[in-house]
Amino acid sequence: MPQRKYRYFPKPEGEARNQPRPVGEHDGFVASPVHRMHQNLWAFAESPAEIRDSAVTLYPVWLRLILPLVCSGALWVLIFWVLGYLR
Repeated sequence: MPQRKYRYFPKPEGEARNQPRPVGEHDGFVASPVHRMHQNLWAFAESPAEIRDSAVTLYPVWLRLILPLVCSGALWVLIFWVLGYLR
């Protein structure tokens, strides 16, 4: 059997002291901690071109792809050798 839904309506206390109001033209911008955090993190999102392109000019693509694969394969061989599967 469905239950009835009851609502609790608080009694008004005369005038509310801290009511939100719409922003007017005379109001200034308030920097909150969240705004400051986003502004500080934005520095990490934009990297200068010389830092961003340095890895491309230093190492060729084939080396950046093959090196992690070879190192991973070597670690797996070492793990299997330590566990005794390759002895």
